[in-house]
Amino acid sequence: DETMHGNFGCYNFIRQFLNISMPDARKDKWIDDVYRQTVQLASIGDSVRQVTDRPMFGSNFHFVYDELIALAAHGLPLPSDVTRAHLDSLGRVAHHQWMHPVHPLAGQRLGFGRLLNDVVQTMVQAAELQADASVPRMGAQTAGNLLLAPGGVRAPTADEAPAVPRLALYGCHDVTIGPLALAMGHMDPDWLPYASMLTFELFRDHATPPPQPAQRDLPRPPTVAAPLDTAGRYVRVRLNDKVLELPTCQAHGKHHTRMGPSLCTLDAFLEHVAPIIGTEADYTEECGAMPTTLDIDKE
Repeated sequence: DETMHGNFGCYNFIRQFLNISMPDARKDKWIDDVYRQTVQLASIGDSVRQVTDRPMFGSNFHFVYDELIALAAHGLPLPSDVTRAHLDSLGRVAHHQWMHPVHPLAGQRLGFGRLLNDVVQTMVQAAELQADASVPRMGAQTAGNLLLAPGGVRAPTADEAPAVPRLALYGCHDVTIGPLALAMGHMDPDWLPYASMLTFELFRDHATPPPQPAQRDLPRPPTVAAPLDTAGRYVRVRLNDKVLELPTCQAHGKHHTRMGPSLCTLDAFLEHVAPIIGTEADYTEECGAMPTTLDIDKE
């Protein structure tokens, strides 16, 4: 039931990360350039060749980049023949190898559709709760909720069930935030900075006239049941201090009349994520059967 990582229980998703070989990687000229320049370095060339030349899970270059960037992050010197520009080029290759499978819609859907649905369900339940405050609800992550009580940690009783939180925090890795940001239209060849944050904000504004012509009858994820009161509700997506303008929200009638495309109507946001989110039955069919054994390099 874990959704904070890519859905590596989905075979048609995980198989894109299996046994990435250096000969295949080097078919891209720019990756071949980085590889050749790296293995020629006197300080780390031999070690790099030993690490990268065997088939890997996800990225041949990730371990090399991870170790070097950790030195830089702690203020320790890099090997004398490794420049910061060279380090950045290693990062771009590792980033490309991890993110390339989620550029296609199928990769976003199979790998991160369930997590995005968690976010959407919390928004939807917040909208429903505002319409009927007598119904206490939680977000999609109900199973693991606990209360800290005088006798220790315990599960809440039925009459203690809290309402949808005003703020929901999810902790994850860059290989989760990166694909989600990509699905929101963020295109960048570099790794996100450490401690990056992707924020989904749900607003309600009944004072400002709705966009005209209003576009309300738009596609929605199959997990969002109709009817849903979306009038006056808007969504903003922020990556760190940058507001992401979703491609779907650019058209007239799909964003706030004064704030512009940075503030999607809830209908337009649901349209944007609709192709990414499926039902559990969809994922079972689209993921395919998992082989009884997988050859994964875990070093």
